[in-house]
Amino acid sequence: MFKKIKKAIQKYLADMAKENEKLYGKERMDCCNLNRTKKR
Repeated sequence: MFKKIKKAIQKYLADMAKENEKLYGKERMDCCNLNRTKKR
């Protein structure tokens, strides 16, 4: 039973990590970069 719960939590965290990578990229998360557009 605990193995199923552990597996479900690991899958949830892996899916969340994938979505965060799509949204924020692979950069380090920094409060100064999150809500600002990049000016070049």
